[in-house]
Amino acid sequence: MQPSRAVTVCLVHLFERPVKGKSVKLRVLMLVASVLLVVGCSEEAAVPPPINVVVDEVVAEPYQPKSTYVGRLQARDDVAIQAKVTGYLSSREFREGERVDAGDVLYTIDDSEYRAALARAKALMASATAAQANAERNFKRGQELLPKGAISQAEMDDLLARKLDADAQIESARAEVTSAEVSLSYTVIKAPISGRIGRSSASPGDLVGPNSGNLTTLVSIDPIEALFQISEATYVSALDHQEGNVLTPESLNSIEVTLELTDGVVYPEVGRIDYFANRIDANTGTLETRAEIPNPDSILVPGQYVRVILQDTNLLQGLFMPQAAVQADQQGPFVLVVNSNNIIERRNVELGDRFGLHILVRRGVEEGEPVVVRGLQQVRPGMTVQVTAMPVGVDDDIPGTGVKEG
Repeated sequence: MQPSRAVTVCLVHLFERPVKGKSVKLRVLMLVASVLLVVGCSEEAAVPPPINVVVDEVVAEPYQPKSTYVGRLQARDDVAIQAKVTGYLSSREFREGERVDAGDVLYTIDDSEYRAALARAKALMASATAAQANAERNFKRGQELLPKGAISQAEMDDLLARKLDADAQIESARAEVTSAEVSLSYTVIKAPISGRIGRSSASPGDLVGPNSGNLTTLVSIDPIEALFQISEATYVSALDHQEGNVLTPESLNSIEVTLELTDGVVYPEVGRIDYFANRIDANTGTLETRAEIPNPDSILVPGQYVRVILQDTNLLQGLFMPQAAVQADQQGPFVLVVNSNNIIERRNVELGDRFGLHILVRRGVEEGEPVVVRGLQQVRPGMTVQVTAMPVGVDDDIPGTGVKEG
């Protein structure tokens, strides 16, 4: 910029005016200082260059939804083993903690009393059978004699009553035999299911019976169940992907269930969801969900806490952007977008799950829009910026067939 005409005249007058008592050298120094001062004041303020920001595009990619929950393992069947008859325990046929098969003998109770009861019941049955046969013969004779007038109708009615009583005695005796046989069978306690047996609370010689409580417990091991809670929002989101908005275990066959143990090791077997609760818990806002997990090697045990990982094997289409672009304030998450005029715009966004260094965005931005990933602290909405694209290959963890899990 050139100084104005008034400034030039001022300099000329200053140069021409004599300065009393001052040397030529001092006059020159004063002149130089005055020129610098005037020129500096006369120039316009310099405009700073636009701030440079690094941007990355919002991309549309197929992905497999994945979510993680805290779950607890439980046995499908948990059976309390009790004595149904009273007697002294004769033997225990298992080792505590081992696997047993359905039908294996667990305990035996002294059966001498119950064998005697069965013998008495059979004897009564034989007596009742003989009495019934005799009553039947007398009744038939009476039917032959009544037309001849050899017996009266009253006598015939008595013969019929005796026959019916004998029939009833037969049924009673037969029931006694069945009851005695059942009681005798209860002296041998067998495993009702296959599974792992617990600690025994009774030893041979102990008097046990229906009031003795649990002798031991037996839990099924394979398969085992994982019980966990999903949020109401997750449930509603899952409905959006189901035909007819009906969510059933059958409709979720495409979802694989894997478990991560407390040491970080992923359990190798894959399970499936087989149950949803019929209501959402009003206190927690969650829905109880259960998955069935194969457990052929008995690695998993009931009561164990695990991380339940759900992954849909179907590929869905979604919009992804770098996690580094996301900021948050009182209005919620947002990103800064550079429009076609290189001006910063704020976009409030609704986010989904995170996949590695990228995050699923449900609404707020469009495919191909550049979002600021570096230089966020230096810019504000409405500012004009200079744009640099993110180098190819940097922070790129979205393959073409899905999103890599971080």
